[in-house]
Amino acid sequence: MRIGNFLVGLVSIWFLSCQSGVEIERISPENLVAVSSLISPQDSIVKVYVYQGKALGSVVRSSEAVINDAKVSIADDSTVHMLHFDAKNNSYFVDNRTLKVRPSKNYKLQVLLSTGAILAGNCTVPPNPDKAVVEGNKEGNDYAFSIQKPANNVSFFTFHFELKNVVFVPKLGASTGPYLGLLVGNGLFDAKDFTVNSIENKAFNAYLAESVSLQTVLYSLDSHSYHYLKTRAEAYTWEANTSGLIPNLKEPKPLYSNIEGGVGIFGAYNRSISLTPIQ
Repeated sequence: MRIGNFLVGLVSIWFLSCQSGVEIERISPENLVAVSSLISPQDSIVKVYVYQGKALGSVVRSSEAVINDAKVSIADDSTVHMLHFDAKNNSYFVDNRTLKVRPSKNYKLQVLLSTGAILAGNCTVPPNPDKAVVEGNKEGNDYAFSIQKPANNVSFFTFHFELKNVVFVPKLGASTGPYLGLLVGNGLFDAKDFTVNSIENKAFNAYLAESVSLQTVLYSLDSHSYHYLKTRAEAYTWEANTSGLIPNLKEPKPLYSNIEGGVGIFGAYNRSISLTPIQ
């Protein structure tokens, strides 16, 4: 899972949750404002998305729901940084060299709407995580691997795997090159529940290649990001199992939010990258 992709569909899933019977306490849908942002030391640009809700049953394009006249700021320990609206990306932004997102620091987000309403959130960037430790062995032509539990400074996390430096020449009886198996579950982990068997996967046909390496990206999440992504995955699963012919008997659950005065997420993550040569 790529963390940067989390914003895709964020607002629609908030409104989808409302339409599925999840009520946002004391805020009517047409007055609902959704704010979303994940910050990281590795990102060159910090972005904040602000969207206006609509009445239940309404259909609106995400670009038409954008609020472009808010005053958006992010404050660190000593300075308040104003963000500027980017019409091309429909988001508010500030250069990370200006804001200087740093590990273990706290940041506060404020969104002032033209109506006078104020939305706010805060988060703390996780410390720099150590590189993931990969243990693997050859099983036929495949590379079977597992991931050790991250160091103690990582509480919530996820991984992204990718094969790199692949040199493969198709041959008779070996026309398919290396590829990764699919992981079971949503790929989000709480360190206290993580075991040595939590992640086991294979790079199939790895030993049919002349060269291949496994890149492992460890994303350390703050608690806000973890709980948002977890409930978001559950919401997608609920929606996928619901249709007009076969109703889902489970009650939908609201998405996690840490935005005061509205809904959404202001969270943080940090990451490390390791490269494991297979051969």
